[in-house]
Amino acid sequence: MQPQIVTIGHAVYDIRNYVEAFPEPDRTAVMRMHPKVSGGGSAANVAVNLTKLGFPSGVIANIGNDRHGKSVLTDLGRFGVDTAQLKVFRGMTGLSVIIIDSQAEVRVIEDFGVADRRRAIDPDYIRRAKFLHMSGCALHLLDSASKIANKAGIPISFDPGRAASRLGERKLAKIFKRCDFLIINRKELFSITGSRDESAASELARKYNLVCVIKQGGREIIVKTKGASSFTVEPFRVKPVDTLGAGDAFCAGFIAGICERKSLYEAVRFANATAAAKVLRKGAQSLPSRRFIAKKFKV
Repeated sequence: MQPQIVTIGHAVYDIRNYVEAFPEPDRTAVMRMHPKVSGGGSAANVAVNLTKLGFPSGVIANIGNDRHGKSVLTDLGRFGVDTAQLKVFRGMTGLSVIIIDSQAEVRVIEDFGVADRRRAIDPDYIRRAKFLHMSGCALHLLDSASKIANKAGIPISFDPGRAASRLGERKLAKIFKRCDFLIINRKELFSITGSRDESAASELARKYNLVCVIKQGGREIIVKTKGASSFTVEPFRVKPVDTLGAGDAFCAGFIAGICERKSLYEAVRFANATAAAKVLRKGAQSLPSRRFIAKKFKV
């Protein structure tokens, strides 16, 4: 089945370690349970979440021909994500070693492996979709995918994450010009513009004719529109178990809302509910069902 929504970025293998507190120098952090393993990577996470929300999705990403790659491929297939554009390279699949403390905060150690290798993208795979979501990955992949979607008139959302944000505004400018929605946090805003102030987000929205959504990790979401107006959306208050993948769940909920023609406010509100539901469970690809989200958060 042709995916309704296509994501591009990383599909990696996660090793999750749950501890009471993050380790200090020359100290041992004792695990609260045995390590857990699962698929990860922002592009894969968003595609999995969208599929769970009822939107057939596919991912454009690179994996290695190792056992971790096989596991990632199997997991995505099990979730119903289309993997026709998951390219297998000789080498190591991207790997994330993750530490989660008792407050559900996360620290990550990454080896990208083959994730950012140069590869061809089938333009028809994107052209036949109704929406493209881009997460942090190599600039050549972002440039290629956004160019295809933009030329075909397909809406684009972009969550650059830590890695792509470090490229800065000058290198990302051509990508921003093609985007409809930019989803970032304050640290990423600073990496891109040199400022954490909301005015920097307003300037991005105005300059590139897009909607800029600022995530604030459990605090209100700030939305800056290309018309220079802004508003905030309150989060849903929950006690988190694991915040890993919360931002990817937010993106999936936001895209689902936009594709369902919700107002911008209601799309962000649904994104907040999706992120809140995700942090109640361990792992980046553990989003509960849409029925659960609707019942618990009345969205």
